[in-house]
Formats: sequence, C-alpha cells, structure tokens
Amino acid sequence: MFSPAQDDTTHLPGGSVCRSAVDAQSLIGTRLPLRVSGRPPEQARYVGSTSCFGCHGRQRSMRTAHRIGLQLPAARGPYQDIGPWGAEHDAALRAFDNGKTLYFYDCDAARAGDAKCRVSEADPSLAVPPMNSVFELRLARDPAVSADAVGHYTATFTNRAGSGTASFPIALSYGGALGRQQYVTRRKNTDAGYTYFVLPLQYSGLGSTERPSSDDWPYRDYRADHWYDFANKTLRTPDAARSFDTECAGCHLTGFQLAGDVSTGFRASAVSDANGDFDYDGDGRAEEINIGCESCHGPGSEHIEARERGHAIISPSLLTPERELMLCGRCHSRPQAAHDVHSQAPLSAAGQMPGPGLRRAEFAAFTSRVDAAAEQLWPSGDSKANHQQYSDFLRSSMVRNGSVLMTCSSCHDAHGSDQHAHELRSAANDNAACTGCHSAQRYRQVRDHLKSATNEAHDNLDDTLLTCTSCHMVKTVAAGARHAELLDFLPRSAPQLQYEHGDLASHRFTVTRRAQAPLQPVAATLSCAFCHSMFLDNP
Repeated sequence: MFSPAQDDTTHLPGGSVCRSAVDAQSLIGTRLPLRVSGRPPEQARYVGSTSCFGCHGRQRSMRTAHRIGLQLPAARGPYQDIGPWGAEHDAALRAFDNGKTLYFYDCDAARAGDAKCRVSEADPSLAVPPMNSVFELRLARDPAVSADAVGHYTATFTNRAGSGTASFPIALSYGGALGRQQYVTRRKNTDAGYTYFVLPLQYSGLGSTERPSSDDWPYRDYRADHWYDFANKTLRTPDAARSFDTECAGCHLTGFQLAGDVSTGFRASAVSDANGDFDYDGDGRAEEINIGCESCHGPGSEHIEARERGHAIISPSLLTPERELMLCGRCHSRPQAAHDVHSQAPLSAAGQMPGPGLRRAEFAAFTSRVDAAAEQLWPSGDSKANHQQYSDFLRSSMVRNGSVLMTCSSCHDAHGSDQHAHELRSAANDNAACTGCHSAQRYRQVRDHLKSATNEAHDNLDDTLLTCTSCHMVKTVAAGARHAELLDFLPRSAPQLQYEHGDLASHRFTVTRRAQAPLQPVAATLSCAFCHSMFLDNP
C-alpha cells in the first residue's frame, strides 16, 4: 500500500495494488508500478458537475438514484433522467394531479417510530365503527402556477379536531427511485432565505390497504407530531432544528453549507451550477441539490486549473479500501451528528459535512456516535432502518478476507448502469456477481451449495429461484411498505406466524435462520412453501 510522506500534500494513501493479496516471494527482484490518488488542496472549492462534464462527458450518473433524489415535482433538472424507472418514479403525483384528500386519524404522539397517525384515503368517520380524523391533508395541483415553479403542487391541512387550515407549496419531491416518495415544503426566514421541511406524508408504491398494519398502506404518516399539537388540537409548523436543512440536506447537496440558527432558521446551500437542478437558497442561481461528481471526487477547482489527469482530485478506486468505503459510509450509515441539532447526516459541531477521502477515524470527529444505535438493528445485527448499508457491510465477512479487500464499488458502479438496477455491476438475480469471487465448485453450482447447507437437494426448483441474494440479502429494512411472505401455520397448536420482508436488503450477507422469524425478516419466502409447509414445525 502506498503511504505518502508527511510532506506530501498532493496524494492520498492507497494505490492501484492495495486491494488484492500478493505472495511476498513473487515481488522479490521486481518493480511494482503504482498509480495513486491525488488530493484536493485545502484551498480547492466546489465548481459543480457542469465543469466536470466539459472534459469527462455527461456520464451515466444522470440515470442514478443519487441524481434524482430531489427534484421539482413536475420539472426535472438538465442532469436528471428517470428513464430506468419510468412513470412509476412519480406515481404518487397522480394524487396531486387528480386531487386527493387524506385523513389522519387514530393519532398518538407517544407511538414508537415515525408514524404517529394512521392515514386513510376514505373518511374514517364513515367506517364501521366510525373513527374521527384529527386532520385532513388535501393534495392538489394549481394550474395557475407554472410546472417549473414552487407551488405547482400544494398540500393543505384542515384541522378536524380543532379549527384552522394551512396551505403549503411543494418545493421538491424526495425519492421515488425505490418506490417511496415524500414531499418538501419551505418557509421564508427573516433574512429572506428559506428553511425546508418534510411534510408528514410518505407514499409507498408497494403499499396495500389489504395489509393489517397501516405502516404498509400506500400512504403513511411521517412525523405528524411535528405539524400538529395533539395535546392542544392545533396545527403548527416544525421547529427549525427539525428542518430538512439540518436533518437531511447534508447528504443530498453537493458542496453542502449550513448557516443560520434555531432563532433565524437554518439555511442550507449547495454549489451553484449553470445546469443545476433548483435554486435552493433563493439567491437567484441554480444549485446542484443532488449527489454530483464532487461529492465523491472532492472539490474540483484546482483540478480544473491544472488540467492534468488525476491531479488535485480524488480517484476513489486508488484510495485505501477504508477511505473508499467512507465515501459511501458518510451517508449510508446512521451516526449521531456532533452538531447540537437532531440530524441523520454527520454534521460537525460547526455544521460541516465530512469531505471525501477521509479515513474512519477522521470521520468520527464529525459524530458523537459513529454508527447505528442498537435500536436500529435487529437482534441478529441486520439493519432495521434505512441508509445503514455501510453499517451492515462493516460487520460482514466480505470486507476482510484472505485475498481481496472489498468495497461498495466491488458490486456497485457509482456512475450507474444502463443494464442493472441499483447501480449494480451485474444483475441482482445473476449469481455471477457472487461466483466471480466465490469461485469454488460448491458455490458455482448453487444446487450443490444448497444441498451442503440445508441437506435438501432442491432439485424441483426452477433455476431462476436459486439466487445467492435470496438467502444472503434478505430485505430486513422497511423504509416503506413491508410485504407478506410465507405464512407459517405449523404446528397447528401454535399461533400462525406471518413472515414479513421489508423493501431494502441487508448487506451483512449472512443467512438468518427460521428460528429468528418471530423477531425479524428471514430467508423463508412463498417460494419455499411448496415443499416446506409440511414440516415447518421442525426448525
């Protein structure tokens, strides 16, 4: 591994041969050329992806979930392409187009989790037995407002338990690529800037009103207690410390900066870009409000001035595995920020995000807790909350092994894929993604592997069902709606057990056995039931 000298301020540790084990004897008497990553100097500043595309082309990254996470609902930015998802990306906007009233009822501010109310598409007062809604949320489109302006879509609260109404313009949609979407509004601060807030509504494309839990319906509550005072039965707006700017924007804006305080309102901003997605801070200039080139490669001003390949810029594939993992781990974990506001982003006490190229020990300085809390993990160690893939991966045996040091990019291409979902280098149902490294005969022939692991031949199963990820990447996280899998009805003397899967997969790559099914999602699915329903009483 290359380690720069103490006075070398232009390179980062790592190198092109720092990932794979090499027999020491094979290096005797040979020269080993290394390519190493550059390091942006301290004075480097963010310049926006348009400056990068001028030399490097427009890349496939425009078709990644990183690029389309935030957007004006009816008018995407120049670098946002929802082609891989099609119309389903914005399926929830049909409710605004057609006009829909949602009813929030059976509310309890003390209820665990983000959902404090149940959300119905039908008036619960007309149900049997009737239940009174606490407030309504009317989704609508205003044709008088241009599609490329804030306010083309609106959400209006009506207080049914008390009195009063309040209408909020939709500034941005939040998500969509993974089948769920939320909506962000904004309010003007005393200094003419804006503070943004996530409205108390989440749409899940996989949701169904047939599911017994309201968390798995198409529409669910997201922190209604920030918008409604249940004790006094009054509408309210969230505290500044619970804004999108403090809780979320650090991981979603390229070149993130945070200003303001709880009294004036927090104001986030991103790097200005001529082809940016949206004028977030209201200064009249478009900004790059999603994950751009510099989010992983570092601020590019000095690199552009030098116009030399690899100079003053980070090359992620040439970093040490620890540092490359941190590129993703900064946001795909769940630390506790060092900042004194509640945040799901690792904001330092000064409100700064950790830049790319850091090692984990340096990242720790931005947090008061470096990883997910115990309540965000199942007893097995699998994640139960979203954006914890890095947390899972660090606990897996894949990270450290006898031959190759793995990183996120071993399976994912941050620049995107024109063939495969989730920026995978190979299709999720293609075992070659795993057997390329797990190349022993017992792994290449999945039927043989199943026989050795379960003592059952599984000869009757179709090859398309024999995928490594079916057992080793169970969807243990329910960020949106869960879905039902196998119904375990044996033994007859015991209560029936409905297996549930979430919508995001664990990245620990372990197989959690059926004995854990009462506690968390496990690998058992409906495809197992054809044979196993007859002896489910034998764990």
